[in-house]
Amino acid sequence: MQTKLRSINRLIAAILALIWACAGVGGLVVAYVYGTGVAAVAAVLALWYAALWIRVVVHARLLAWSEVAMPWRAR
Repeated sequence: MQTKLRSINRLIAAILALIWACAGVGGLVVAYVYGTGVAAVAAVLALWYAALWIRVVVHARLLAWSEVAMPWRAR
């Protein structure tokens, strides 16, 4: 059973999403400037993690592992 998140928890999740999105964009810039594939992979993973936190904010609840692994499947 998933409990609804309070507004302060949603705010923290939104801040985490913003931080991870900035890290992802920064990683993409580093990957472009220096031409490193490792930085590009890390940046894409950071953007994926930011998208998961955005989903937490939108749904106002923590995600189950099945939703993390396959977010395109509707519950």
